[in-house]
Amino acid sequence: MTTANAAGAAGGPGERRGLFEDQLADWTNDDVLQTKEARAALGAKHPAGLRVLDWPELRALFARYDPPATRHGRRDRRFGLFSVALAALGLVLAALAPLTVGAERYMGFAAAALTIAGLSLMAFHEFGASSKARWLAQRFGAERVRALYFQAVANNLDLVARAMTSDAALGEWKQARSRLLSLLPRPEDLPGQVPKLAGPVDDADTWVAPEWTTPPGPPQPSPDLDLLLSLLRGQRLDAQLDYVRRKLSDSLGAPGQRAAAVRRLSLLLLAAAAVTGAVAGVLLATGRAPADTDVKLALEVTVGALVVALALRVINDDRLLSGDAARYASYAEAVSKARARFDAGDLAEKQAALREMEVVAYRDLRQFVGAHWRAR
Repeated sequence: MTTANAAGAAGGPGERRGLFEDQLADWTNDDVLQTKEARAALGAKHPAGLRVLDWPELRALFARYDPPATRHGRRDRRFGLFSVALAALGLVLAALAPLTVGAERYMGFAAAALTIAGLSLMAFHEFGASSKARWLAQRFGAERVRALYFQAVANNLDLVARAMTSDAALGEWKQARSRLLSLLPRPEDLPGQVPKLAGPVDDADTWVAPEWTTPPGPPQPSPDLDLLLSLLRGQRLDAQLDYVRRKLSDSLGAPGQRAAAVRRLSLLLLAAAAVTGAVAGVLLATGRAPADTDVKLALEVTVGALVVALALRVINDDRLLSGDAARYASYAEAVSKARARFDAGDLAEKQAALREMEVVAYRDLRQFVGAHWRAR
C-alpha cells in the first residue's frame, strides 16, 4: 500500500527517479497518473501508454478519498502533539508555581487547567473510535481505488495492449472500465465496515471484480504488450518498492526510527522521575516537610516526567510503530519477490506476478487497518 509520492522506474542504489525516468520531485500519487506533471511525463515519452493508462473518472474518485485521508492523518497527529504540549505546559507551570511568590494560587489553577485539558484531549484522541473509523475508511477507500486501476489493467492485458493503437479497442476498454467503478464500496458505507475490515483476511477479497478471482488466459505477445508491461512494472512494482523503502529509511519520520526514539525518550523520562523521586524521599527522610518548596518541586518533576512519558506512549505507541516497521519490511520483501518473478518470467509469469502484487498489496492494506483499529 502507498499513500505518498511514488517514484518511478528503479534506478541504481540511492538514485531517486520519477516514473518514466523524469526527475519530478514533487509528484503526488503519480502511479495512478493523478497529477498533470505525471501525465505530461508519460505522454511525452509514451503517448500510446498515456491513452490507455490515464483514467480521468478514476482520478476524480481517488481525489475524493486520498486528500481527506492524508489531511485527517496529519490533523490527528497534530491534535495528539497539541494535547501533549498542553499537559507538558501545565506540568511546567506546576513546577514553577512555588517560585512565583504571591501568585502561587493563580499559577496552580492555570497549571491544573492546562494539565487536565491536555489529558482530556489525549483521552479523546486515543479513544475516539468514530474519528479513527473515518480515517481508516478514507485510507481503505483510496487504496481500493488505486487497486482497481491496476487490477483492471492486469486482468485485461490483451485488450489494453490493443487499445494502445486501435481506436475500436480503446472504446471497448473505456466502456469496460467505466462499468468497474460501480463495484467499489460507497464512501458513506466504509466507516461502518472498518471493524470487519480489521478482521481476518481472505485473499479472494483482493479483487474488486469477483470474476477476477479466476486468472485470465495469458496475453498474446506484441510490441505494445511489451511496452505496457514495462510501464506497469514502473508504476506498480517499482513505485511500491520506492515508497516502502522510504518508510524503512533512517528518517525520524519512519515508524521504526520513531518507535526507537519514543522508547529512548520514555526511558530517559522514567530515569528522571526515579532520580527526582529519590531526591524527594531523601528530603522527607531528613525532616523536610512535604510543603517545603524543594520537596514540592522534586515531587512535581517526578509526576511531570511520568505523565509526559505516558503521554508519549499514548500519542506514539511504540508497539504500533514497531509493528508498522515490521509490516513494511515484510511488504518490501513480498514486493521484491513479485518484481523478481516478473523480471524472470515469460508473459504468463509476468501476468501472474502482477496479480501476486495485488494480493500482497491487499493483505498489507488489511493488516494496516487491523493494526491501527485495534490500537485505538
